[in-house]
Amino acid sequence: MKKINRNLSKTSILICAAICYPSYIFCQKDAKRPNFVWFMAEDISKHYLRLYNTDGTGAVTPNVEKLAQEGVVFNHAFCNAPVSSAARTTLFTGLYAPRVGMSWHRKLKPISMPEGTQMFPAYLKAAGYHTSNSAKTDYNCIMPEGTWNNAEAKQGEWKNRPDKNTPFFYVQTCAISHESCLHFSLEKKNTIKPRYNPDKVKVAPWHPDTELFRYTYATFYDKINDTDTELGKVMQMLSDEGELDDTFIFYFGDNGGSLPGSKGYTGEQGLHVPLVVYIPKNWRDKIDLPIGSSSNGFVSFLDFGPTLLNLAGIEIPKHMDGKPFLGANVICDELTKRDVTYGYGDRFDELYAYNRTLRKGNFKYSRNFLPHQPKGFFNFYRYKMEAFKQWKTLDNEGKLIGIQKTFFEPQMPEELYDLSVDPYETNNLAGNLKYADKLRELRNMLKEHMVSVNDLGLMPESEWLKGAKKDPIVYGEKMHEQLVRYSNILDLQLLSFNDAKLHLKKALKSSDPVDNFWASTVCVFFGEQAESLRKEVIPLLSHPSPIVKSRAAVFLSVIKHIEPSTRMKEILHSSRSGADCLLTLGDIAYLKDYVCGSVFDLTEEDVKYPAESYGWRIEYIMDR
Repeated sequence: MKKINRNLSKTSILICAAICYPSYIFCQKDAKRPNFVWFMAEDISKHYLRLYNTDGTGAVTPNVEKLAQEGVVFNHAFCNAPVSSAARTTLFTGLYAPRVGMSWHRKLKPISMPEGTQMFPAYLKAAGYHTSNSAKTDYNCIMPEGTWNNAEAKQGEWKNRPDKNTPFFYVQTCAISHESCLHFSLEKKNTIKPRYNPDKVKVAPWHPDTELFRYTYATFYDKINDTDTELGKVMQMLSDEGELDDTFIFYFGDNGGSLPGSKGYTGEQGLHVPLVVYIPKNWRDKIDLPIGSSSNGFVSFLDFGPTLLNLAGIEIPKHMDGKPFLGANVICDELTKRDVTYGYGDRFDELYAYNRTLRKGNFKYSRNFLPHQPKGFFNFYRYKMEAFKQWKTLDNEGKLIGIQKTFFEPQMPEELYDLSVDPYETNNLAGNLKYADKLRELRNMLKEHMVSVNDLGLMPESEWLKGAKKDPIVYGEKMHEQLVRYSNILDLQLLSFNDAKLHLKKALKSSDPVDNFWASTVCVFFGEQAESLRKEVIPLLSHPSPIVKSRAAVFLSVIKHIEPSTRMKEILHSSRSGADCLLTLGDIAYLKDYVCGSVFDLTEEDVKYPAESYGWRIEYIMDR
């Protein structure tokens, strides 16, 4: 990752750029420049479009397919995070969100952009572009003043630019396919027939093949088709106004989804999005990719901003973490060789996940830092979907088979998949000796990436927010040694308990509360194997940090040393922030579901420092 100039303030970045790098902003002022339109369809993974499926299944998107005929299909585009705000923050800043403390969905406290940086639309705007956004922002940082000409625009806002010769960048978010489109009632299911035939749906192997699931798939395909209709309207507007031949149109999903187990989860259905780019006729000689072709090179949301700046002839700021995939100096053969992308998941509303992913070529590696917690751990917004509820009910009734059950079982700390033969990530190769070298390679590669970028997800959110200052990158650099230590503690999950025991003892006795928290988390993973560490954990029940007390109580409950209902309520009362509250409530929900089934007598009055979505946890915990 690249360093930034610490001497530039937010208010002076554009002026300094103009002085130091005149070409950076002004070289293209008098030259013809392309327009850009981003059409972002919410919550769509590439797996659900006919365009990407050789068997012909999936949503029909004739307008997207028109773009493909006159442009380029990217077969491997990734949103980095499987949920809106965390993904959009990376998309619009060009910064890898975990290194700037913006990977939690949604922010609990306002976080500033690093000193000397802007969101990339500001650089287009400074170069003379008319920039407009219709109309969702949803960033995990404070949007700097001057990012957009209009951040809450209506469709076709580019028509309102003062000069028709002014190039424009227009973003439209289409919410038709948002996850909420599948929050229908069973009554509605029985009265509204989808256009797509449910009998022709290809159900993923980890989903139960039920009438409700097939109906949900078909309904979602209809909604994707409806987004395509909206795309067609934008294309027609551009054509009618004579702008089409000068406008790059990017069609993509703002994150993966929306079917159960996709959005909010770092599997391929959550991270792998469709991307089709229309190449305008007047700019095809600037692109080293054949029209109507597809590219297997890996691109991610880190790269979208740099790509637009590159196409506009604007110097790419040194602080941005991505690199362009279209335009000057982007060679087709080089692009094809790109085969690495990183993903992250820290908090999704009230649910803490704490995982990281690495995809290199056809191999997918995942690192789960809360392996005791099933992927299917209750998350209120996900479970508003009737299909999701049915999936869980079938698990409770013991009616799921094979891979369908895995979603509701404790995770492994590591996952490794060969997507060339296992595209649905059903066969975890992490324990297969045949793949030991590949596992080690990707494990080391991911760890090196996390520590090199000072990944702030290695800190519990409450601790990060206490220490966060003006510049999150500077803070991460100051915390580098501690972050390495936290990573090493979490890596004890990868050892046998006997090999981890002495290291855990040391971390449990540390004066650093984060050491205590992660060491207690590792003890929860080892469960009864770690019973011998009870004496080291018991004192943590009196620790000043609520989250340390909470995680220690979880472990002591797992080994049946304490009955947690009263104690967890006391710990919740001691919370000092919204993040403390959410984490403690998450631990209570885990204890209820997977450990003791205790009745926790809670009300919203038990929370002194509420955070957005905390009420969902209270409601769930109290639902007997």
